[in-house]
Order: sequence, then C-alpha cells, then structure tokens
Amino acid sequence: MSNSLLTAKIRHGVGAISLNVSFVLTQPWTVLFGPSGSGKTTVLRTIAGFVRPDEGYLTYGSIEQVLVSTDERIFVPPYRRPVRSAAQTARLFRHRSVRENVAYGVGWQSNPDDEREVLDEVLGLLRLTTLADRDTSQLSGGERQRVSVARAVAAAATYDGIDKALLLLDEPFAGLDGLLRDELAIALRDWLARWKVPVLSVSHDIGECYLLGADVVRMAEGQFMEQGPVELVLDEERRRLMKQLRTV
Repeated sequence: MSNSLLTAKIRHGVGAISLNVSFVLTQPWTVLFGPSGSGKTTVLRTIAGFVRPDEGYLTYGSIEQVLVSTDERIFVPPYRRPVRSAAQTARLFRHRSVRENVAYGVGWQSNPDDEREVLDEVLGLLRLTTLADRDTSQLSGGERQRVSVARAVAAAATYDGIDKALLLLDEPFAGLDGLLRDELAIALRDWLARWKVPVLSVSHDIGECYLLGADVVRMAEGQFMEQGPVELVLDEERRRLMKQLRTV
C-alpha cells in the first residue's frame, strides 16, 4: 500500500449539520468514530459517490486518482470508483440465494476456480456457509446484514485495478451479540489484511475500535476533531466509560 490511501476534504450542509472534515487514510483499517448524528454516514456516502459535496477533494490509491474536485468540476460516478460499500440497511436481491448475492460483485472474470475459492472463504468468514443456498427473503435482519457485508468484502478483494478497492462499512457489527461481534471483527480484520484491502468503517463503539486496533478519525457535530491510533484518540473516552461503569 502507498503511504496515503485516501485523501479527503469535505464540506457539506446536510440537515442541521454543517459537515467539515479533512483526513488522510494511511492504515489498513480506519474507523470514523463519533455519536449518532455527527455526520459519519454522510462522509462514507460522499466517498462512495452517493453524495455530491458542496465543496470537496478526494483522491485514492497509489496513483492518487481524483474522485472529486469541486474546484476542477470533477465528480467520478459511484460505479467507476475503486470503492465497495455495505450500508447499515442491507439491500439484497430478493428471491436469490445468499451465494448468488455475495457473488454478484466479484470482479474477476478470468478464473472461475479462484472466484469460487474466494466466495467460499467469505461465506465462511461471515458465518454464512450453512445459509449459502437459502433465499435471502428467508433470512433474519442480522443474517441479511452479514450477507451485505460479505458481498462488499468479496467485491473489494477481487477488484481488478491498480489498487485494491477501498471497503466502506457502515456499522458492520451492529446488532450482533458481543461474542459473535468480536469473532467476526477479528476474522474479518485478519482476512482483509491478508488481501491488502483497506477499510474505512463507522462505529460509535469504543470496544470495537480497540478490538480492531484501528486508526481512528473522531468526529463531533459534523466536525473533524482528531485522528490517530485508537490508544491515543479514545483513551479519555475509554477512561470516562470505565468510570461510569464502576459507579453503576
């Protein structure tokens, strides 16, 4: 990976929030951290190309491909960006199987055997192997979310470009019980690191950030506050939370 994976400068008015963030991704996994309503999802949607910012500059990859430059009137549409994403709400093809949904985004065309191997690995990674032939309309909400994440993971890992695609995950472990969340987070982190897929995810869970050992971009009320290793950026938040727990 290059030292700079993504450069992002975004100004955008959305509802009551005036979004103003600027950061550079350099680590394998970065978490946008902050309370609900701080603009984290809008940042992800802007990077994915689903939001056109009022002012913005985005570059990605070793060749610093310009995805957005409002000054130069450049706006690369979502389908042409080296970005793959899974939103909070799973958008799946109903009446298609779990395997068919996960396979949809796979970028390799030349080697079906490799494609099947990746699909099997990703299905196992997200604990979906036993559900692979099930119609997605028969799944629970949590299972549907795991399928959505699996599809984005498979698509990012098999992206056929100069760099691997950036994987955007919006609260990927929300709604999972603690043990399953921890197991999936660690397995996913290690697998994506092996495939050299960079990740930008959204969370307001301090424990999740520490578990991932992530770089953290902390936001509040639409503003960039701080960026750095989780041990530095969230140490004060962790101490405050531990103090609250001790007084309960």
